[in-house]
Amino acid sequence: MTLDPRLAIVVEAARSKKAFRIRLLDVQGIATFTDTFAFMSGGSDRQNRAIAEAVEDELRRTGERALSSEGDQKGNWILLDYGDLIVHVMDEDTRRYYNLEELWSQGRELELPPELPATNTPAPTI
Repeated sequence: MTLDPRLAIVVEAARSKKAFRIRLLDVQGIATFTDTFAFMSGGSDRQNRAIAEAVEDELRRTGERALSSEGDQKGNWILLDYGDLIVHVMDEDTRRYYNLEELWSQGRELELPPELPATNTPAPTI
């Protein structure tokens, strides 16, 4: 099964900023306020902000804007609400403490697209 292109954009944007432990949960029929959760971690508040910004930028390029966002001031947990998609960017301590993935464990895990190979483009010679 191929991942919805929009979710693939979220995953690739997060990966571009070295997000780790990325998970997508389909919660249609379980949650009444959204269809999909995206969970990902960064190693610092600064990295979390960069990940969230990359996701927002890439979705904005497709014409989508978050309905709301929270947490970018503190940075340990940033939430981007797109209505049918909610993106959580968290540090590991916050992610473990709130354990949202366990709370929504009845959801169906979506398979992530394979990571694109790094491109080692040589610098142009002058």
